[in-house]
Parts: sequence; C-alpha cells; structure tokens
Amino acid sequence: MFLKICILFLFVIQINVSATLICTSQDPCKCVLGPGHVIDLHTVGSPDRPRFYEITNSNITGFYSYNPCFAFNSEDKFATVSKGNIPCKNAAACLRTPGSESGEPPEEHAIGIQSTAQFQASVDGTMEIFYKAPGARQNLTVILQCDNTTLYHLSINQPETSENGSVVMTLSTKCACEKNSCSAPTPDENPSHGLSVGSKLLIAFFTIFLAYFIIGMVWNFCNGAHGTELVPNIDFWNELPKLTIEGVAFTCSCFGRKRSYGEV
Repeated sequence: MFLKICILFLFVIQINVSATLICTSQDPCKCVLGPGHVIDLHTVGSPDRPRFYEITNSNITGFYSYNPCFAFNSEDKFATVSKGNIPCKNAAACLRTPGSESGEPPEEHAIGIQSTAQFQASVDGTMEIFYKAPGARQNLTVILQCDNTTLYHLSINQPETSENGSVVMTLSTKCACEKNSCSAPTPDENPSHGLSVGSKLLIAFFTIFLAYFIIGMVWNFCNGAHGTELVPNIDFWNELPKLTIEGVAFTCSCFGRKRSYGEV
C-alpha cells in the first residue's frame, strides 16, 4: 500500500513539473527543449515591422499586431494611451482601437513586451509563449501549434475586454513542430542585416580622417595659424602628389628593368 502511494505521489509530481516546464535555453525567439527538439521562430519574426499587423475580424473590437522575436514601436504618432495601459514600445504585441466619429484620436497600448517572453510547455506538450506588460493589467499567451503546411498563420482565440486583459492567440507554424524545418540565422549572423566588415572599415577610416583634420585645424588655429596654414601637416599634403608620381615612376622603372634583364 505504501509503495502504491509513493508511485502515485511521484506521478503527480511528474505531471506538475511537465505542466510548468521551462526551456533549458531560450531567448524571445528560440527554445531548446532537448536534443533534436528546438523551436526557433526567427523565420517568422520580422526585424522591420510586425509580421502580423492590425489583425481583426467581425467578432473583435480593435486591431491586433504581433511580432515574434523582434520588438517594435508604434508608428502612430496621434494615438493616445489610456490610464492603466502602457505605450506600444519595445512590444511583442499591441492593440489599437480606432478613434470615434466625434473626432477622438485612436487608442493604442501594449499587451506584451518582447523582453518578457517566456516559453513553457503545458501538460499535453503544447508549447506556449507568455508575455507580460509590466505596469499594466494586460498579458498575452501565444499558443504554438505545429502545422507543416504553413510557415505562419495567426488567429486570435481570446481578445482583450474591459473585464479581462488576458489575450490568447494561436500561432500555427512548421517552426513549432518537433522536427524544426525552418530554423534561420539570427540577425547578427544574417548578412542582409547590418553592415559588412568592409563598410565598417571604410566608416572607421573616414571618421578618423575627418577627426584628424578637424582637431589639427583647431590646434593650428589656437597656435596662431591662418589660411592654408590651418591644414595640419600642410607640407606633407603639398608634397603628396609629387611623391605619388615619383612612386609610380619608380615602380614602372623597376618592371622595365626586369623585362630588360630577362631579354639578356
């Protein structure tokens, strides 16, 4: 009898642990559950604007925007933020309510901040991402549904109401399947985002070059220089064209000597 009670107790503990399983390695975009089981939403997220922008239907009041992985800010400069809500900044998802016909501006607020993203698994093994809106009553749960037929599709299960600020969405994507077939490099690894090494070197060179002239001219001015004398190392820059021509002529003469030597 005692052995049966122990087995039952261990079984209950296992269920509770499974219900609150947190990924061993995660960021707002990637979750590692174990060997060969990785959820990576980099392909779904958009670094420029929300992947899902102002989604609505006849049963929903307002427009919902959601973007996995990358935080976004609202571009609506006329939208207001109601008391008790937080602005749509650094957000994972936002709700925008259009203004009234009487001329009132639209209202927009965040329902989840990207940096609060937390992956967790339910009892049935379904993965979810939970977002909070610190300082507000809103929160967002995005259910990740494995669907090998689509890269991404978003539906709203439970919209925000005046009584309930908990929003539930379902993201259907093949990226949520156990065998991840849509992993993508992070923005730092993707050459399409950011500057190349050559571009960074050119920017650094011209920045240093400009700083050299500005600091040098200021220094010469403080020492009483005027006109062309303000240019730092003016003698060197005057001689540079002549030195360049002499260097080219010397190089060409060296090649000419090699050819003559070969003929002899």
